[in-house]
Amino acid sequence: KDPQLADHAPWALRTAVRGLLAGIPVYRPYVVPGEPAPERDAALLEAAAGPARAAFAVPEEAHAVDVVRDLALGRLGRGPDHDDFAVRFAQVSSALRAKAVEDTAFYRWHPLLGVNEVGGDPARPGTSPEDFHAFAARIQRDWPATATVLSTHDTKRSADVRARLAVLSEVPELWREWLEKESAADGRGRPAAPDRQVEYLVRQTAVGLGHCEAERLVPAVLKSVREARLRTGWTTPDPDYEAAVEAFVRGLCEDEEQVAALASFTAVLEPYAHANSLGAALVHLTMPGVPDLYQGSERELLTLVDPDNRRPVDFPRPFDADGFERSLSLGRGPTGNLSDRKLRLTATALRLRREHPEWFGAGGGYAPLHARGPAAEHLLAFLR
Repeated sequence: KDPQLADHAPWALRTAVRGLLAGIPVYRPYVVPGEPAPERDAALLEAAAGPARAAFAVPEEAHAVDVVRDLALGRLGRGPDHDDFAVRFAQVSSALRAKAVEDTAFYRWHPLLGVNEVGGDPARPGTSPEDFHAFAARIQRDWPATATVLSTHDTKRSADVRARLAVLSEVPELWREWLEKESAADGRGRPAAPDRQVEYLVRQTAVGLGHCEAERLVPAVLKSVREARLRTGWTTPDPDYEAAVEAFVRGLCEDEEQVAALASFTAVLEPYAHANSLGAALVHLTMPGVPDLYQGSERELLTLVDPDNRRPVDFPRPFDADGFERSLSLGRGPTGNLSDRKLRLTATALRLRREHPEWFGAGGGYAPLHARGPAAEHLLAFLR
């Protein structure tokens, strides 16, 4: 119907749409028909246009990319069809990224499972203090009342599981040696892993959970291999493969030697994992924004992908509220496990926010502090 599209074959336009959608590195552009496209979204689509053009063998045919880009940005005028295209392009972009990246690629990439989260980028698993401070300062400036989260109903692994897995990135040789040693015992008196990818997934997940619990590991691992769609899937299941995966997990958790080896290995990681958990919690509770605490995360919370992360919270009973209050008022340090220490940290930080709302609200300030010394890379600090 549009004369501007008449010179482009339908296949070329479809190829251009696919290329642009695949090249957008964020969920979606935010284009409102009738309003100028935001500069950031225009830059994103322009950057995606380069690789999209490369898919065409004939340069003249690649002009279809420019037409689709301009349609998506609302540059080719108004009209029901034009407006509808811009809206639908953005909607498809969001769904495509969620399904292709978070629900497929992140279930196939296993080197460090803790970075495979919504909004994460396994290619950049770490954030420099400078980038964090810039991000936090922007939140304080533009969205001081926005929610900040570490664990949700949608995280594949809770913050405390990710804190454990993060330690593996600091001890790669130890992790490799332990993994090779335990892998060598596979198939001796119990089912072997159907492939190395699954074995790596299962063992790393067990390290993150801190123990081998088949009733929780099996559903999480089966969901992972189905979402990955390499050997099985939700719509194309392979019962034999899935049975082999389940048999491997259950065999591993029933092997006393393997369970003991896992316990010994995670005990070595535990002090550093606890430091990660407590540090992340403190930053979360004091940085700009409003901390959103997922159910049970005020204590140690070790959960996997749904439905594991939606189980009823196991609150301690009885809870000595009076004793806890006295310990806070007396300033006594935590002497218990991670749950006790994390609960105390959470309560103290939230009381600080309640007592000094002017420090943390829209009128509050944020200033980075820069560490010096041999351990400076381990410290993140700021003023509120």
